[in-house]
Amino acid sequence: MATLQSRARAIRLRLLVLAVIVAASGLTLHAAVAAPTHGNRFEATFHETNASITNRVADLGVFQLINTGSGTVEGYGPATMVIGVTQDRSVQPCGPGSSTNAAVRRIVLAAGVLVVRELAHVCPTALGPVATGTWRVDGSSSTGVFAGARGRGDATVHVATGTATLTGKLKLAHEPTPEGLRALEEGSHK
Repeated sequence: MATLQSRARAIRLRLLVLAVIVAASGLTLHAAVAAPTHGNRFEATFHETNASITNRVADLGVFQLINTGSGTVEGYGPATMVIGVTQDRSVQPCGPGSSTNAAVRRIVLAAGVLVVRELAHVCPTALGPVATGTWRVDGSSSTGVFAGARGRGDATVHVATGTATLTGKLKLAHEPTPEGLRALEEGSHK
């Protein structure tokens, strides 16, 4: 009889352990499914105008410009921006009239400053020059909720219209503070 009771206890213990594992797995799966995926998506559109030009194409093959502008960052609201661009026009990745670009874009929002570094090729098209490339977050230079952030994506600039679009992923280093959340809410509703 003692052996039968021991076996019954062992079976109950195994069933209890199995039930705990199944419950924990279900909670983990539910949390993974419920986790917001939109939180990492990054989409921004800006309308830029030229503020400064340094033209050294004749002797160095380099053209530098500073553009300023305004636009919107989805989920963060209205933004202003400044971008410093260096074009090497002696390098023509897509034929005559094309160039390579390296840039730093500073995006100022209510929740902080997001700094991104961009690399692009500017190619002539029927609609005028179009820059296509990639961007990467500079978390060390960013501030507010963007301090320490990581992310990257694609950039497209239609030079003729001055429209820049950035899409990709943005991962904040820390959860926003209550003040940061208020700034996000205020910024996205302006």
